[in-house]
Amino acid sequence: MKLDSKNNTFHIEADVNSDSNDENAEFLTLENVTPKLEKPWWRYGHLVQLNIFLLGGILAQVTSGYDGSMMNSLQSLPSWQQYFNHPSGSILSTMSNGIAIGTLITIPVAWWLCDYFGRRKTVILGCAVVILGAIIQGCAKNFGMFTGARILLGVGSCLSSAAASPLLAETAYPSQRAMVTALLVASWPLGSFTAALVTWGPYHSSMKTNNWSWRLPSLLQCFFPAIQLVIAFFGPESPRWLISKGHEDKALAIFVKYHAGGDESSKLVAYEMAEIKTIIEQERIQMKNKFAEWFKSKQRVRRFFIVCAVPAMAQLCGNALTSYYLPIVLKNIGISNPNDQLKINIGLTVYGLVWSVSVGSNVNRFPRRVMFIGGYILMCIAYVIWTALSAVNQQQNFENKGLGKGVVAMIFLFTGFYHIVSPVGSTYVMEVAPFHLRAQASTIYQLSGNIIGFFNNYVNNIAMVAITWRYYIVWCVWLVVQMNIVYWIFPETRGLGLEEVAQVFGEDVSAGYSAGDTALRYGLDVALKPSISHEESVDHDLSKQESPEVSTK
Repeated sequence: MKLDSKNNTFHIEADVNSDSNDENAEFLTLENVTPKLEKPWWRYGHLVQLNIFLLGGILAQVTSGYDGSMMNSLQSLPSWQQYFNHPSGSILSTMSNGIAIGTLITIPVAWWLCDYFGRRKTVILGCAVVILGAIIQGCAKNFGMFTGARILLGVGSCLSSAAASPLLAETAYPSQRAMVTALLVASWPLGSFTAALVTWGPYHSSMKTNNWSWRLPSLLQCFFPAIQLVIAFFGPESPRWLISKGHEDKALAIFVKYHAGGDESSKLVAYEMAEIKTIIEQERIQMKNKFAEWFKSKQRVRRFFIVCAVPAMAQLCGNALTSYYLPIVLKNIGISNPNDQLKINIGLTVYGLVWSVSVGSNVNRFPRRVMFIGGYILMCIAYVIWTALSAVNQQQNFENKGLGKGVVAMIFLFTGFYHIVSPVGSTYVMEVAPFHLRAQASTIYQLSGNIIGFFNNYVNNIAMVAITWRYYIVWCVWLVVQMNIVYWIFPETRGLGLEEVAQVFGEDVSAGYSAGDTALRYGLDVALKPSISHEESVDHDLSKQESPEVSTK
């Protein structure tokens, strides 16, 4: 099979023993079949309805974003510091790591829940656990209760996020899939901004020295999960999951309603149903032990490495320093006033939110590899300048306020550049994972990111106190390493449907193209008949009918 990059179609070379008179068969890809939207998507009622329901998945990362920003801000609140006896070192690390601990506990069952009960129900379950954890956290009486509540938050956040990625990737309108899955990560700074705001507000009110200054933000951590739970309850299940469970009629109804606006004769729906069913059946036959499938071949190992590397690299950019320990970073450059720290945190979250949503909304405009490598290069440049200014600032005993402002400016630039990379991560992982391993991939994504996050939360605050600005050099070097990992190992996937990405790893997807072509030519009923292969359908008495023209306007 060869890709015609100019026309974005695939040529399947004929078998030398085939009786077909055609030397080559040409098939359209999902991108070719998907109608181009002539108006903005919000002017199509069915897409508006679909994307509103998908908010149940998109908001899954709000909990993590909220948590990081809240823990940053709580460290600047005198009431929280006093209530918990000024936690530092391993005690502070354990409190910060509550979500990571909860995630690690949940990992062994998260993917199974996604595959057995479905993506939607797992999102709902995760949100319910987060709400419970937030309530306990806000009512915490001591260190143990506070940390235990944060572990519950990790359990719920893991379930919700692990199920949200495949739900979004498998349900979104084809031309919006990359954007929708990218916005999942873009919801992280939304939570971050909200936490910074609701923590800064009490500090400037009568609650400044009252325990409600930290209890209220803790309780409000359940606000977005509650919204997410309600939306997911009424939203659709993943059509691909439904097909895998034999509920083709339900999957077809979802595609017709949300992808075709009720048009049961839609060529797009026919192609999607045929291609998805064929590839899922092909995977079902080929895969025996799911986890062992990651190591079946060199290319599968490559996929496994990418699934593990993307979230790990997202945590190893040096961004964890500003996510959980911004007060320590600011103290190291002479900014110790709690009000100044809170204002900088709010500014960073707003800035990050704008970048993340902007990049996530346009993620399909650029190749995935370009976004990864370009973001790492820009982050590295910002970090080098940040390190140099911090070194000079310390040597001058923080007397030059301009150097401190320069460091803050570099932190802002770094944050923006980080959000070039972060939105594409979830999109990319969902693309490289085949359907039967996608729930596992989403869970491994959570596992890898949280293991590194666990490491960061224990090491970063200790290292910054011990060696201050010298610790930043580690991240400057590691960003160069990450650029090389992407360049040499990550393949490009832009422009391919979920069932079509396997070809960049050398796997055969011609059966999917063939089934899609059959559906376009002879109708969905013929394409989905398990007893009729593509070759047999050519000899079918319908073969005399002309192939319908597919509009790609």
